[in-house]
Amino acid sequence: MSKKVPQNIIAIVYDFDGTLSPGNMQEQTIFKAYGIDKKRFWAKSQTLVDRRGYEKTLAYLKLLIDEPVFRRRPLTKRLLKGLASHVPYYPGVNEGYFDQLDDFLKTLPEVQEGGISLEHYIISSGLQEILDGVSIRKYFKKIYACEFDYQRGRPAFPKLVINDTNKTQFLFRINKGKLELSESINEHMPEAERRIPFRNMIYVGDGITDVPSMTVIQKAGGNAIAVYDPAKRVPQAVKSMVAEHRAEHFAPADFRAHSLFVKILHQTLKKIIASIVYRSSADRSSDWVRRHM
Repeated sequence: MSKKVPQNIIAIVYDFDGTLSPGNMQEQTIFKAYGIDKKRFWAKSQTLVDRRGYEKTLAYLKLLIDEPVFRRRPLTKRLLKGLASHVPYYPGVNEGYFDQLDDFLKTLPEVQEGGISLEHYIISSGLQEILDGVSIRKYFKKIYACEFDYQRGRPAFPKLVINDTNKTQFLFRINKGKLELSESINEHMPEAERRIPFRNMIYVGDGITDVPSMTVIQKAGGNAIAVYDPAKRVPQAVKSMVAEHRAEHFAPADFRAHSLFVKILHQTLKKIIASIVYRSSADRSSDWVRRHM
């Protein structure tokens, strides 16, 4: 018999590069520290894809190990974590966004009455070691990103690779409450036993690489918001994501209070909270009927 769980947790799942931070973390940290020309690096990475059949994410990770500059001065865990201080953020991200969301939820009586809580997650094709050092790390329940296996302090081989499509695996980890890679997510789990239903999730991403994740969440009743650089016009990719129903809304990546994104997020949270309260009430009514049959 299924063991129901409260399902009163809401998860906001973020991509990182282009979503919480402009550009990508490799260029903002590693490339600047090592004086690497970004066009040459990405062209060389693309050559591995085109000529040798590499998966795109594995190609750039290989270069971060094998390029002569990294053989001379390896990307140690300590070095990468230190470089995290150079990661820039979109407006508001590091200036109260997460605390303001908590304050917003405290104003809603249904949140207190229903014991509803909010968790934040990152799923990124960037580097775990950098993300573990960012100033906003404490706000995230879990961060999933590419990782190296280190031998004698040097990166020897990628031990975890996250790309556009396998990001969805981590959505199921959040959904089932099996957050550690050592835990299998392949066994069937009844919907009533899942820690965070997809309908309680909000995915925030910025481009075509987020489409598989947005599609999984949207098809399962969840929510997706596309963001873009506030300093630029709305990219065609973002317009297409909404037109094709991969995302419900789009907004500039401005995380300050009263921004369009935050207003959309508040409305989406209210919608999810109302659904949680309604389902909880319906379950109590069903239980009462069963007891009195």
